Amino acid sequence: MSAERSVRSRLLVWLLAPLALVLSAAAVLAYETALGLATDAYDRSLLDPALAIAEELKVIDGAVGLSMSKEALEALRVDTSDRLFFSVSQLGQHLAGPDTLPPPPTDPAVGTPVFYDTVYRGDPVRVAAIAVASPAGPVVVQAAETLVKRKRLVEHVLEAYGVLGTLIIAVALAAIWIGVARGLAPLEKLRGELATRSHRDLRPVAEGEAPEEVRPLVHELNELLHRLAVSMELQQQFVADAAHQLRTPLAGLQAQVEAARGEPLSPALARTVEQLHAATRRAAHLARQLLTLAAVDPSAERPYSPQRADLAELMQAQVSDWVARADARRIDLGFELAGAPIEGEPELLLEAASNLLDNALSYTPEGGLVTLRTGRRNGASFLEVEDDGPGIPEAERAHVFERFHRVKGTPGLGAGLGLAIVREIANRHGASVALGAGAAGRGTRVSLSFPKG
Repeated sequence: MSAERSVRSRLLVWLLAPLALVLSAAAVLAYETALGLATDAYDRSLLDPALAIAEELKVIDGAVGLSMSKEALEALRVDTSDRLFFSVSQLGQHLAGPDTLPPPPTDPAVGTPVFYDTVYRGDPVRVAAIAVASPAGPVVVQAAETLVKRKRLVEHVLEAYGVLGTLIIAVALAAIWIGVARGLAPLEKLRGELATRSHRDLRPVAEGEAPEEVRPLVHELNELLHRLAVSMELQQQFVADAAHQLRTPLAGLQAQVEAARGEPLSPALARTVEQLHAATRRAAHLARQLLTLAAVDPSAERPYSPQRADLAELMQAQVSDWVARADARRIDLGFELAGAPIEGEPELLLEAASNLLDNALSYTPEGGLVTLRTGRRNGASFLEVEDDGPGIPEAERAHVFERFHRVKGTPGLGAGLGLAIVREIANRHGASVALGAGAAGRGTRVSLSFPKG
């Protein structure tokens, strides 16, 4: 199915097509009228020399003759545009005149002029014929002229109408274009209002400002926005509630497992308790990530409340905790913290850094190296985590920011939410996320680049 044309193009077609049709019909009518007027005017002018010749006909001894001198006859032939021809005949026999013109298609009645078109000496001509009574039968006087003046007049009329028609089309097109643009202005205003909204702004559109014809559409759009807002709120609330409800029993379970680990256990039971301990830690971590994701999800109602902060100072406050986690994994965790002032939400920025480090520490083998950097690059503050672990295949890099996506074959108990949370936090701060290989093409480097300021 072909795409629908724009409203503007449809209106222009429906308005200009009838106008073009009317102008075309008017052009045909103008041509016919101009041709008729030219024909009538020039036919009357052509009849005058024929009548003048007819008045000079004389009957002498029963024979018809022309008493007009040759000079007078030549004077009638004078014309600045066309050539004129004259002939006098009776019963098909040429009697007088310098030319022998083709006879009329029908015998003219005495005293009634006849006009017809024919060809004489290879040129199209217009002929006026009039019959004069005589004792030996009617005498036909013919006057003919070429069609130069007639064609020129019609051409002038058509040229003038062409210019006028073009001007009318141009003015009508401009008027229709401006009128359509002004008529569609409320729709453009509505489009602009929706375009400037954020993905979290699902407020209804003001129906009173919309044109009467568009109000049903705006009303249905508002109904859709309302249903979408309710659906997203319910979904977000469900995730938040579920994660929150899981935290308390998981914390209790984790405490019980920790206590069980301190008791003397058989080797088989000790392995089970260790597995249970890992599972509860993973579940608790997942619940915390779900809560964070629910908070930064675009559908969340949480307002964006930035404050002035420095990434280096924020990261410095958590160094001891991160170092302890790295030591437990026998990983060399380094910090390159240069000043990086930004406008943002410190709690979420720390969460982003924590998720990046958690991924790096989880997938980097023992004895590996992980580095956290902050600073300024090309006038913009950045936060970066680099490791020398197995890295992420290029084919997977476009998908690792999707929720619950994990690279096949990777170790660890992650749920595939860490990088999804990082991306949502970056989007919330207007930052870009870049993912690539680490130094010397090994490992992974994830960089958050914040807006210049």
